[in-house]
Amino acid sequence: MKVDPIRNDPVPDFNHPATLVPVTFESGGEQLIGVILQAQGEGPHPTVVLLHGFPGYEKNFDVAHVIRRAGWNVLLFHYRGSWGSQGSYSFGNCLEDVLSALTFLRTKKVCTSYKIDAQNIVLIGHSLGGFCALMTAVFDPPICSVASIAGFNIGYFAQTDVHSLKVKSFFEESLPPLCGTYADQLIAEAVSCAERWNLLNYCRPLSECSLLLVGGSRDETAPIGYHHVPLVRRLQNEGCESLTDIIIDADHLFSDKRVTLSEIVFSWLQDQCKK
Repeated sequence: MKVDPIRNDPVPDFNHPATLVPVTFESGGEQLIGVILQAQGEGPHPTVVLLHGFPGYEKNFDVAHVIRRAGWNVLLFHYRGSWGSQGSYSFGNCLEDVLSALTFLRTKKVCTSYKIDAQNIVLIGHSLGGFCALMTAVFDPPICSVASIAGFNIGYFAQTDVHSLKVKSFFEESLPPLCGTYADQLIAEAVSCAERWNLLNYCRPLSECSLLLVGGSRDETAPIGYHHVPLVRRLQNEGCESLTDIIIDADHLFSDKRVTLSEIVFSWLQDQCKK
């Protein structure tokens, strides 16, 4: 009898127990802080890299535990210059850090130590993390399954209302967990890379992936009319055959829909196992 990982705990495997392991790895010459939630069982296990947003107050650990109970490992880490990781924070560094995380997971020593199936790694990101997940899939072809939750299209954003006082205030309020940056610097970086970071420009390669895009109808941080719907339509025009598009009645953090969000992610991951 299969256990529902959203509502029930599995029967413990005392020979190969589930555990949480702190890890560090290098990116751009700096040490990043993370944890691996290791699934129980002999393995090797498929593994999710779960990427938080900007600045990362919501880290989606509840979703991570559901994923682990379903038999997947989960890596969560902090980008350079955030939440104690070394270095300076920038959006470009975040993108590089995701690639570094994949390099780390694919090393023979790490695969052996944490029972990782290096051929079955999935990216799931929230907000900025969704942007990073999708951009990484474009330039890392072995990644063929990607989920973006309330994804934030930085390039499109930089070409629209990035210069508003409301935006600058939001950036300034988000700085406490970050090092080596400031609001005007982040805005300038987004503007300078707007065309290169517009996800709408990468729908053809993304259409080759299995994609989950989840939006919140009450999202005021990444409104679906700007960040979700245009991307979905462009992907459909490109003939993306493995696109799951879901909009639920929720805010940017899915504050009152955490169980619903977990159900969506778990159901989609089950489908990835069948492919």
